[in-house]
Amino acid sequence: MMATRQSIENMMNDVNEKLESARDQIERTNKMGYQINEEYTQAQLGLEDLEHEIDKLMHSANHQQKEQLHRMHLQVSQCLNDMILDEQDLQ
Repeated sequence: MMATRQSIENMMNDVNEKLESARDQIERTNKMGYQINEEYTQAQLGLEDLEHEIDKLMHSANHQQKEQLHRMHLQVSQCLNDMILDEQDLQ
């Protein structure tokens, strides 16, 4: 089954939404020195889910779509790494 343009677009929207939420959580946690809360954890889990969804979509994507998905994956991974490092710093 081929990845559709719509499925890629939906993934991009999901990535942008979850990255914005995660970055907001990182910023709040860094500014206020909060303990990791449920919202932070949910944002982190959302990014982990995105990584799995992107991987699944990769299997049915064409070359151009794979490049788009790869860029999305890099953004998600970087943000997830930032969250994990911040979590370690706060402990």
